[in-house]
Amino acid sequence: MSSLEDPVSRGVVRIGPAADGYDADSAGFWGSGFFVAPEWVVTCAHVVDKRVGAMEREPGGTVTVTTYEDERFEGEIAHLLAGHDLALVRVPGADFADCLWLSDRSAPTPAEVELYGWAQPSGAHGGEEFLSTTAMATGGRRRNPMWLQNGLVLHGCSGGPVIDTRHGSVIGVIKGKGQGDATIGRAESVTALRTLCDQGAESLWTEVVGAHDRHHLRRFEGSGESWPRLHTRLAVTQGQPHSFTPQARTQLYGLFADVEPPSGPGQVLHLVNGASRRLLRSPQRIESNDPRSWREGSGLLYDPREHTEGALAGRDLEQEAVVLYAAMVYGTLRAPRDTPAAKKLRQWVETAANSLETDVIREESLALLADGDSAGDGADDGAPTGPGHAAHDDVLVVIEPEIYGTHPWRVQLLDPDGGTTTIRYDEEGVPRTGLEAAVRQGLSEALARADAGSYVAAVDFLLPRALFDEPVDEWRSRLPGADEPPSVHTLPIGRRRVVALRDQLRRRDGVTPEWNRGRRATDQGPLEAVPLCLDVPDWGHTAGAPEGEEAAYARLSVSAAGVAGVSLPVYCASTATGRGSRVLTRAFHAGHVAVLCRRAAEDGHDDCAEFYRRAAQLVREAPTGSALRERVRVLRNLSADPGQTGRADHDAAWARHIVLIYDPPHRPALPDEPLHAPPL
Repeated sequence: MSSLEDPVSRGVVRIGPAADGYDADSAGFWGSGFFVAPEWVVTCAHVVDKRVGAMEREPGGTVTVTTYEDERFEGEIAHLLAGHDLALVRVPGADFADCLWLSDRSAPTPAEVELYGWAQPSGAHGGEEFLSTTAMATGGRRRNPMWLQNGLVLHGCSGGPVIDTRHGSVIGVIKGKGQGDATIGRAESVTALRTLCDQGAESLWTEVVGAHDRHHLRRFEGSGESWPRLHTRLAVTQGQPHSFTPQARTQLYGLFADVEPPSGPGQVLHLVNGASRRLLRSPQRIESNDPRSWREGSGLLYDPREHTEGALAGRDLEQEAVVLYAAMVYGTLRAPRDTPAAKKLRQWVETAANSLETDVIREESLALLADGDSAGDGADDGAPTGPGHAAHDDVLVVIEPEIYGTHPWRVQLLDPDGGTTTIRYDEEGVPRTGLEAAVRQGLSEALARADAGSYVAAVDFLLPRALFDEPVDEWRSRLPGADEPPSVHTLPIGRRRVVALRDQLRRRDGVTPEWNRGRRATDQGPLEAVPLCLDVPDWGHTAGAPEGEEAAYARLSVSAAGVAGVSLPVYCASTATGRGSRVLTRAFHAGHVAVLCRRAAEDGHDDCAEFYRRAAQLVREAPTGSALRERVRVLRNLSADPGQTGRADHDAAWARHIVLIYDPPHRPALPDEPLHAPPL
């Protein structure tokens, strides 16, 4: 018998119909599940969807949960994960359940695994048997299915755990047999539970993971058997012990469970990579990892890359890496440092740091604790105030010119050095009217990764000129549900975030000396408005006898090289087409990196004189280009639906349809290759 079978079997349950309210002829056994925390069971959505004989795909309703010792509980279906065959069942009263250990790793495959579940002989009623088998797990990353090779998956095992035999942790949930081959099964990666955070159930995720870690800490602090002790034996047997021991892991995760959770994966990765840089390790990339809890950040540091030389080479410093990371987590806390949870976390870090053999890391960890203490109620940017502070990621949405009626697109993360990581893309593209809906999921995922602590990521749109009138600042990264309360995640992105346009035509010129001068000057300020087209301030953009393009270039070149301040072109109309587009190109040639303009309005603009006057004041009051971006965001909020205020002279009404075209001076992401070549 496997050393894992006895502790696993105590946590695996049978799921069937509720005692009342179902057809008496219904089968009493639907499938398997397992406890991940006291009163919480994970299973497959298709298992519990057998209730009332219909695939409801909605939470609610009850099922019967039967433990290994034949204890029966009434379970409440709390959540079905959209897009994944997973369900969470709350089991009131099962507060002393034996819970399995959830993996803290983001990329747990390939792995040798054991599969566990209950099965019922064909045609029989009752008399289920507990079964286990071995297999090899592959896949399961980036929404791809996890495959179970050379393992026998029987009917009824769906919902049972996939256990990594090397680490003694749950890495998947059995779905069923593969089609056409009885030796190949399918499973959902347990990391799919993180999508609770993308479906408006962050509090449920935090509750379940916290209850899981507190449970295992209590068991470890007791005198009986526990998963941490089992993990220690596994490491000794396999000859691969970690310097960050299972005991230390359990203690730290139990402490993490009692402090405020991270704001999103961006904050976790920000701290993970901060610790990695101090140890001269390569940073973790978001395309491979999506940590949603403090414990998963630790998992990226003590065992960052399975089955690679890099992971094995870093083992001797894994304790140092985790201690640094835990000190940084302490530094991010917004809660007062005198709370019991914060004090216990600080004590753990201090004790662990003093036991480190590496003097530099020990001293830096203690310095981070001191910085966290001096920060009082938390650092302003969600990162510790100690050395090595780094900028945060932002988001770039790239939409290509129309090709045969569709726009290819991609959503990317912009790292502080200007590098990009693609989150989602569509090479075939969609029509213009479908862009917002197509981009939404990728935008939501990218923002969740980029936001860190109190830092709210900016969003830039790299667009063809034809889309400059698209109201991208009014797009939403998440649509509000019918019964969903108001949320910052469902606001138009331009109300909450800095949103600016980047111009694909300008990018074709690359990095020119004029552009380099302009970006440095705009970053330093001060700024002064200058008309993009001379006739706009007095007569409006429909006036005749416009300034010629060559004359505009000469004038804008002189203003771009001014010594009293940095000029910023302002235009009352759209720059998507026509004269505005042509002169915009000349402004870029002259070295300007930012332009204020407007989207085209259905009834045109008849307030150009006021727009220029107000915009000139706005530019003068913004000390730098970065400050201007934030002021434009505030104006978008103030000018939203001015007619609803009942005041015709609403002070911010002039800023409706305002557009900021801006190439950020601090991260000039250069153009990459076209998304795809047009078909022949």
